Amino acid sequence: MHSSPLTVIKLRRDVAARYARMNRLWLTARNAYRRLHEAPIQDFIALRDAALRLDQLDRGRAALLRDLKALAD
Repeated sequence: MHSSPLTVIKLRRDVAARYARMNRLWLTARNAYRRLHEAPIQDFIALRDAALRLDQLDRGRAALLRDLKALAD
């Protein structure tokens, strides 16, 4: 399938914007996990939920980064 250069540019911009948003969400989730982990009294349920969220965002961020790299070629 041949795509026009304009379509590729629009797709790159879209994926880059989604990656930037995902990266901000990941940073927020990482900070929340660190705060929960370093708390003097730990809430294990919240800590587990934060770890799951961080893992989910990390997988999404990695997928978007792969897409972005593929579009750069």
